[in-house]
Amino acid sequence: LTADAASALPLQALARAEGRRVFVGCVLRYATSLRAFRAALPDIGPVHHVRIVCQSYLPDWRPDRPYRDSYSARAGEGGVLRDLIHEIDYAGWLFGWPRRVAGRLRNLGRLGITAEEQADLQWSIEGGPAVSVTLDYLSRPTRRGITACGAAGTLEWDGVLQQTRLQRAGQADEIRPWAQERNGMFTDQARAFVQACTGGPAGELATVDEAVEALAVCDAARRSSGSHREEEVWPT
Repeated sequence: LTADAASALPLQALARAEGRRVFVGCVLRYATSLRAFRAALPDIGPVHHVRIVCQSYLPDWRPDRPYRDSYSARAGEGGVLRDLIHEIDYAGWLFGWPRRVAGRLRNLGRLGITAEEQADLQWSIEGGPAVSVTLDYLSRPTRRGITACGAAGTLEWDGVLQQTRLQRAGQADEIRPWAQERNGMFTDQARAFVQACTGGPAGELATVDEAVEALAVCDAARRSSGSHREEEVWPT
């Protein structure tokens, strides 16, 4: 509905005024493998560093349509940072939301589009991990995953292979596959939404507040890319 946090605030305010619950389709929260990653995080102790990567090749996304005609190609609507906002959402869902963000957005001219082709973000969570996020439309093969480093081990999520990998000193690696059809994420999210609509708990659905927070992180990254300094997520 909106491309930035400022435009989303009226919707958020209306939802609060009307006592309505509003949710956003951040479907990776219903990926079985990512939920397993989240459940296993305590196994590595306090997390101090997180690396998130999502790289793919935009022309491969929808090969039956000209990618330059899609919203993804247009600077005001698309760009890799908005397209892959799922990574920003689950970073906040898993590790907490930042107060300040450093970002660099680039268009290398490889795809002939006006939106950014590449985005690199960094932030630190107070009392928590340093987080880095790499996103691009330029890479083959597709990569999507998380590496979380903690005092007791390292935990990895591979979103393409749908598996988790737990590494701890002196122990064999624990690699676990989590089979799930792609549509399974969508049906599980839809069930959760229907349950919420009938008065049930919201579960792991992304709320309007979290969605606005994710947009604000993206906005801060865009400002940082222009200013070449760290920017506040909600400037005062």
